[in-house]
Amino acid sequence: MREFVSKSKKMKVTIAGNSYEMKCPTLGETSALSESISGADPQKVMSIYVDFFVRLGLPKDVTMNMDNEDFTDFVVFVLSPKKEGSQPKS
Repeated sequence: MREFVSKSKKMKVTIAGNSYEMKCPTLGETSALSESISGADPQKVMSIYVDFFVRLGLPKDVTMNMDNEDFTDFVVFVLSPKKEGSQPKS
């Protein structure tokens, strides 16, 4: 008999030398994020992302202290499913 078992997944991220564990976003969470961003005022998009990452388990102050380039790379890392250990291109 075939069986499929799905478990909540977590990811480990290291930012400014500190490690954090976050839950991986579900398809529903990612879809809701996409809908929120597509209808949002451009000035609110960053706060939508920050709130999303906080819900996944990253402290707000950590997100707010990233520079723009790291923040962009982080968004790609979290939202693009890749093999374990993958990192964004530098």
